[in-house]
Amino acid sequence: MHAPVFTCNLKAISLARRPHYNDLFKRLLAAVRGRNEILNGYALNLDAKAITLSEVAEWISLERLCCPFLTLTLKASGNQPDWTLTLTGPPGVKAILDAEFHSR
Repeated sequence: MHAPVFTCNLKAISLARRPHYNDLFKRLLAAVRGRNEILNGYALNLDAKAITLSEVAEWISLERLCCPFLTLTLKASGNQPDWTLTLTGPPGVKAILDAEFHSR
């Protein structure tokens, strides 16, 4: 049985918006304070002082364009100081998530 192949379509984000997407992604990576493995993905704990909810939401809106196979959920609980971003998808998606989030 072959592993599923997931392909991100970077052309789905226009050339004009790509620098902004890259900046948001760098800020998102810098905000990661913890990563927990969950079924078919990861939950990232984000430092609310390093990135705002609206910036994470904007990154999600762009990421959905290039990687439609991902399910992205942003959670803010009461007065908790940090956010939780979950990234999940079909079986096999963890390899892509590892490449994008673990190696950086």
